[in-house]
Amino acid sequence: MSRAAVVSFFFPERGAVRPRPFALVALAGLVLGAALATSPIGQRLEWQLYDQFLKRHAIGSQPAPGIVVVAIDELSFSEIGMAWPWPRSLHATLVDQLARGGARTIVFDVIFDTPGAVPGDDEEFAAAIARAGNVVLAADEAVIEDPAYAVTQWSEPTPPLARAARAVGAVRIPYDPDGVLRRARLEFDGRPSLALATAALDPSFERPAGLERTAPRLFRYNGPPRHGVATVSYYQALDAVRLLPAGVFKDKHVMVGRSLAATVPDATADHFMTPVSVQMAGVEVHATVLDALLRDGFIRDPFAAMAGYLALAAVIAAAASIVFFLAGPAAGALAAVAIVAGLMGAGYAALAGGVRVPAVGPSLALAGAYLTTSAYRFALGARERRLIRRAFQHYVAPAIVERMLSDPSQLKLGGELYEVTVLFSDLEGFTTMAERLAPGELSAHLGEYFREMLDVLLPHHGTLDKLIGDSIMMYFGCPIPDPAHAVNACRGALAMQRRMDALNEQWARRSLPRLRTRVGINTGTVVAGNMGTTTIFNYTILGDCVNLASRLESANKEYGSSILVGEETWGRVRGEFEGRELDSIRVRGRAAPLAIFELAAEAGALAPLRRDVFRWYADGLACYRGGRWADAATSFERALALDPADGPSRRLLERCEEYRRQPPENWDGVHAMR
Repeated sequence: MSRAAVVSFFFPERGAVRPRPFALVALAGLVLGAALATSPIGQRLEWQLYDQFLKRHAIGSQPAPGIVVVAIDELSFSEIGMAWPWPRSLHATLVDQLARGGARTIVFDVIFDTPGAVPGDDEEFAAAIARAGNVVLAADEAVIEDPAYAVTQWSEPTPPLARAARAVGAVRIPYDPDGVLRRARLEFDGRPSLALATAALDPSFERPAGLERTAPRLFRYNGPPRHGVATVSYYQALDAVRLLPAGVFKDKHVMVGRSLAATVPDATADHFMTPVSVQMAGVEVHATVLDALLRDGFIRDPFAAMAGYLALAAVIAAAASIVFFLAGPAAGALAAVAIVAGLMGAGYAALAGGVRVPAVGPSLALAGAYLTTSAYRFALGARERRLIRRAFQHYVAPAIVERMLSDPSQLKLGGELYEVTVLFSDLEGFTTMAERLAPGELSAHLGEYFREMLDVLLPHHGTLDKLIGDSIMMYFGCPIPDPAHAVNACRGALAMQRRMDALNEQWARRSLPRLRTRVGINTGTVVAGNMGTTTIFNYTILGDCVNLASRLESANKEYGSSILVGEETWGRVRGEFEGRELDSIRVRGRAAPLAIFELAAEAGALAPLRRDVFRWYADGLACYRGGRWADAATSFERALALDPADGPSRRLLERCEEYRRQPPENWDGVHAMR
């Protein structure tokens, strides 16, 4: 199949979503999700969720009936006052006490594979074991692996103890790959596990149907350490009559083992990570497995094989993909969330019935199908959008193109009202510069200026209306409404002046003319829309505030300023910026006077010298408006003494001197612009 045919298959005209390509894309996502589900990360997530479910089910559970753990714990070391290993005679005393207490079995999760350090201790311990007649001892398996061979060695109880014991069981429990004990194996090299050897001595024990001795099986925990299995301290069991309730060991399987948070001399800390705790004593794990044998607490896992696991994920993801096709991305996302929530709920509920139903694997396969199909839908839409953009991008601003793409009904003549801030900028001395430079140099110089200015204005959410000669017209707050349009316009104007300073330094090194840009900013209501004919139109804005912004830009020539803003704009931004009121003017075509302000800096960024200049200027302006020409002139002179280049002070000083010679008639403090 040719490339064009493939493109046509997956991307038909008008961006239509068709079943066959959609199904192939969904299948690709399903495969990716399933691959992630079977990866180490996916499996870790699966089992972590299982652990959370198991822990949740264990909340409020009763301790395992018929089992008591005698813990060799820190309290026992403190009370007994002896270092480990304790003499075998002490264990003999414990066995006698437990036997007198009516223990059904006495199980040691301690390996006595070497003779005791005290002479006669082994004989005394063996005699106590023989008298009890129900003691189960522990053996452990160690595998020594070499590239050429593997050897299995067993650590067995010493012969006298083994002969006296009723049974010997293996204490090894297999870890899952993440180091958590979730499964029990009941036989090792033909030997029963410690739990199975103990359960076999219980007259009521019946081997659960389908329980394989060699295959690790999931089992249920009844709760966190010392809650899932009744636990007493070793020193208490030694004096059970005085320290424990009567009958605490009667007809109970009693398991003895270490339950320490730290290591003891010549031994390791016998605690492990389980679904219900990061640290559980090994003896309590064996007690939990024993409880699972006695009460059928094993968890069936019909999806243990990877084939079954993947089949479940594929079926659920395929069914969800049909929903995604019919519903679309937004409704599909809700459906995906609902399905995943349903999987989680089903997994949690099934565990209550003793069955593990995986939820993460199917969720990942479903998520893969959703993401790829959503991306496919997006690609279809993006391709259609590119076709529209190609038709309009050379005629209207990018923001307008986006609006047309989102709502094609906007492609009509006329417009709607917006509140915007308009910015006009113009280059001072452009005509003189044009006479000095060749056309190619002028075009390159002006092009660089436009590029740099637009680079600083557009990030402030401005929309370019047009470039006229050396002028720029932009507006803020349209076509996408922006409540901060006045602030953004002022920040853009200050950014223009900063960029001009940097550009002039670069141009001076290249022997290019220095430029100075003047800016006028005004805020008001405009009509925005496509203006023109049905065949030729332009998106633009119309309104009195546009004309006034242009007049403010021109007024910079009168005052020697760089950025002038109207009173409506200044009222909105005065808390964000530093500036000063320059004058009240009356422009051609408007009878009402207009207060104009010079924008100088961001709030708090004005230099102290400029602040003093502004203060003297404000004093002079107040006198000027009151017709006190001499006082006004004095204030403007003080401002100029601080900054001889301050254009507004110089201009108003000139007026004061003129008005002192020939006072104006009917002075109202407003300057009429010519």
